[in-house]
Amino acid sequence: MSGNYRRLNELGLPAGPEAAALEERRLLRPQEPAKVLIPGGIWRPVHNMELLVPAGDRDSLRAGVANGADAVYLGLDSFNARRFAENFGHEHLPDIVDFCHGNGVKVHVTANTLVKNSEIEDYFDMIGAVGASGADAVIVQDPCLIPLIRKCAPKCAVHMSTQATVANVYAIPEGADRVILPRELGLEQIRAMASRIPVEVFGHGALCLSYSGQCLFSSIAGGRSGNRGRCAQPCRRMYNGTYPLSTSDLCLIERIPEIAATGAVALKIEGRMRGPVYTGVVTRIYRKYLDMHRAGGDFSVEERDIGELMMAFNRDFTTGFAFNGSIVDPDMPMNRGIFLGVMNQGKLTLESSLRTGDGVMALGDRGRSGNVVNRILLDGREAERAERGDTVEIHVKGARNGARIYKTSSADLTVDLGREFEPKSRPVRPRELRLPRIQAKNPEGSPKLFVRTRSIEAAASADKSGADVVYYSVFADDAAEAKAAVKNAKFFLSAPGIMCDSDVEQALSTIEHVKPDGVLAGERGLASELVRRRYSGGMHLDMSFNVFNDISLDSCPGIPIISPELNFAELRDFRSKRFIAMVHGPLVLMTTKEPLGDPVLEDESGRRFRTRKIHGATEILNCTDLGLFSKARQYLDAGIRWFCIDPAGETGKTVRIYRTILSGGEFDDRKIRRGHTTGHFSRGVD
Repeated sequence: MSGNYRRLNELGLPAGPEAAALEERRLLRPQEPAKVLIPGGIWRPVHNMELLVPAGDRDSLRAGVANGADAVYLGLDSFNARRFAENFGHEHLPDIVDFCHGNGVKVHVTANTLVKNSEIEDYFDMIGAVGASGADAVIVQDPCLIPLIRKCAPKCAVHMSTQATVANVYAIPEGADRVILPRELGLEQIRAMASRIPVEVFGHGALCLSYSGQCLFSSIAGGRSGNRGRCAQPCRRMYNGTYPLSTSDLCLIERIPEIAATGAVALKIEGRMRGPVYTGVVTRIYRKYLDMHRAGGDFSVEERDIGELMMAFNRDFTTGFAFNGSIVDPDMPMNRGIFLGVMNQGKLTLESSLRTGDGVMALGDRGRSGNVVNRILLDGREAERAERGDTVEIHVKGARNGARIYKTSSADLTVDLGREFEPKSRPVRPRELRLPRIQAKNPEGSPKLFVRTRSIEAAASADKSGADVVYYSVFADDAAEAKAAVKNAKFFLSAPGIMCDSDVEQALSTIEHVKPDGVLAGERGLASELVRRRYSGGMHLDMSFNVFNDISLDSCPGIPIISPELNFAELRDFRSKRFIAMVHGPLVLMTTKEPLGDPVLEDESGRRFRTRKIHGATEILNCTDLGLFSKARQYLDAGIRWFCIDPAGETGKTVRIYRTILSGGEFDDRKIRRGHTTGHFSRGVD
């Protein structure tokens, strides 16, 4: 018996050539990264990146395991950001974990949606089940929940989802074991993050146009929340007659050496909605080139492998913001496979091979259509296959002269699913968790009005009209002058929801120089650093913090503007009312790094969404501004006393209107509320 087989027997695993290959793989790619200290007491991993692949259903799980994954990530029936995937039941998880671990593969479970107060117990029951199953890691969006996750799943690593928008080193949450980075970071930013904490980067698959966790487009404009795993993908729709928000698919296969050099510990494949062929093909090819890179020597990617990745699924490929300034492809938002050529008088000169059984699509001035190829004529004779350069006659539904033809599926593209696996139901006994009892905290005194302003004139007008707090940009050149113009209200400097390391440092310098009464922090890095420095002013947190429940509210380092995705009834039921409710102004639907050129995006139904630049990013605003007007009094009856408004114009007039409403004075809003929306005040999100 060989040494490999003998070691497998000692481990209690079946012996044989297949099992020996498994053990060799386990030894070559250890489960835990080796670490080396570099100056400053910072550690950096020194082994090959973990290949982490999607498992949206049972066959995708098998495909990932069989084709070389180091780890898979999957969701259960609820609380995951791909709730339209098939996903898995709690009762199946122990068997899935045993299957994966028996094949040397880790299991990461997604629990990365925002959680309402009414769902907290169910959420932690699920986390407890994940911990009891033996899963390796749980992926979460809200860092405020980490301490409780540690208690009910103590052996699980906690990975911060890309939905947490950890975009700078100051924003790394305490207690996290890994951060899944925003796709917008450059190589130097990735390297800086990797020097502080193990980081995971996306290597392949669909891209979000918005910074993840900062998109309300589907929620506000369509009623389906991306933060709740139900995104309706409004970015894939037509605006201004084209698709300016539709991103290409990420493909970093040729950039593996540069990504590995950053110190990232894991390369993640996106695609829990794409099925087993996609998972298997992409896993097999990335496994090949990760192993090639680990082995050293020349690194080059074969054209055939790029072709297979394209056939598995693509919306054209991009190397992402780490290597490009733009990631959109405005031509069409769907999978296109491989370009075959242009139809010319019923004939097609092939740019790629074609065989019967392949799927084809025609794209022309009348849209797109397609079918499966059941007959190929080559030189007037039927052929099973034709190669690049051949001129053929094929039927493509709806293809006119000049139509662009694509091969959208390949009869040759198959995937090894490995051995059959049907997860069995097994009882799970999660660790009991006593949830903290949140004390009722209702602000006392008269209602307070906090006003966003963008000019010295607006700040002075808000102050004279009765604002309690005036917000002003920390990056404005005239911030000190604006502070001097505010005589009665408190003056807070406001920071955006996306900041890099140098942005945080610049903001801190300005705060020290201007000495505002407080800060409205847009992201966790600035807030955390202010806490660390024992900042003595007030701290508010912008709605980009996505505060969704009492536990998160109680853990916040400041007073948050509560998530606009919660309806009135849900806010009324908060134990603590120490939050600010947004009642008036434009709702930011997306914050994107993509340099959008159009000031207005008009969809096919005529809705017009404005865009605006904000400190190196672009915001897309809802087609209709929020305006609760007299409805805001219902908040007062519920014990909510603090309100934020963002006047689009006539700042003083808007402040006076809300001061009158919130003071109980007579005000007829029937005319003025026209052209405004009440947002999620009544409807909320599922």
